[in-house]
Amino acid sequence: MSKSRGQTVDSLLRAAEVDQSGIEAAFGGEVSGPSALRRLAPVLGVHTADLFILAGLDVPSDLAPCAAPAGSILDHLVKTALRLPSEQREHLLGAARSMRPPEPAVPIVREPDPFPYGPGAVIVRLLRNRNLNSLNSAKMLYRLAGIGPLSAATINVVGHGRKELSPELLSGFATVLSYRVEVLAALIDIELPQALPPADAASRQVAELIWEVRHLSADQLHALQEKLVPAAASRPDVGDQA
Repeated sequence: MSKSRGQTVDSLLRAAEVDQSGIEAAFGGEVSGPSALRRLAPVLGVHTADLFILAGLDVPSDLAPCAAPAGSILDHLVKTALRLPSEQREHLLGAARSMRPPEPAVPIVREPDPFPYGPGAVIVRLLRNRNLNSLNSAKMLYRLAGIGPLSAATINVVGHGRKELSPELLSGFATVLSYRVEVLAALIDIELPQALPPADAASRQVAELIWEVRHLSADQLHALQEKLVPAAASRPDVGDQA
């Protein structure tokens, strides 16, 4: 990753004011590790919550999505956003960033996933860090990268490491996660046999939107769509599939 930015690992560590022992502590799960990751993430250009996942650590509660996974409204919002002009998508992004997360009456408890640590598990955990369950992950892969439609079960198979991460599939996940594919490949230690084209501008903007709405409830997503795109504000059917 550092090579892609024309920087050395040492310069990144110096800029983050952490030394190699601090990084080793972070990736070993020691007490000093989490604070090192929080300082390092902005320098690496990685979301802090993502860096915890890449280190094999639990995402701290203050960085985790604080809303229950959205249903089909997220897919409906994404389909609408992809049809908008670029300027309106930027307006949508700004509106999403201005919305405060809900304050649930009951804290959301998420079951720990059963995936063994590996490239596929890291990808699925990064998707969940965007509040995407397996079904919505499959839908976003189809909407933004044209892959599939896959089933929710296929996403789980990826998490268990039982499905090969082909260059095309890895590129699709990178698009949804808002990473350049070569960067994601480096982060999960996979070699790309060939150069792959970057995602188009609309997909990149919508991937950012997915990140920005990760804290919002389904009701807030409805309100966001109804406020900005009233012509497409009808709620999707519960059974809307990818």
